[in-house]
Amino acid sequence: MKYLHLFATVLLFTGCAKSTDKKAELAVQDFLRNRVSTARNYAPGKFRLEPYTRRDSLLYLAQMAQINNLPAPPAPTPADTARIGILVYHDYRDQTPDGILIRDSGEYVVRLNGEVRLLIAESVRKRRLAQ
Repeated sequence: MKYLHLFATVLLFTGCAKSTDKKAELAVQDFLRNRVSTARNYAPGKFRLEPYTRRDSLLYLAQMAQINNLPAPPAPTPADTARIGILVYHDYRDQTPDGILIRDSGEYVVRLNGEVRLLIAESVRKRRLAQ
């Protein structure tokens, strides 16, 4: 009985707070529900999450600058390892008002304050850089 009470207490405290990863997934879902053709037709698929650092952000900005023929941002330094968010790879389904089923995916950064930013997919960036 003593262990059951201890287990219930631990479960209560760990079950109430959402993890950072779960919050990032929910933020991306909210972001997409506001952008798909009809929110009720959005069906989330898989999520893959990775830490996103200042270095990652600077490398992304450098690629985008190169693609758009703009000056490059400052190069990352060894000190740019601070985590500034979570990189979320997410695939989902949507259905248009005409009944057309769409499968799509995206790359998003969820910042520490919960702000979601859509990134140009890495595969698209690589293709554009190769041109």
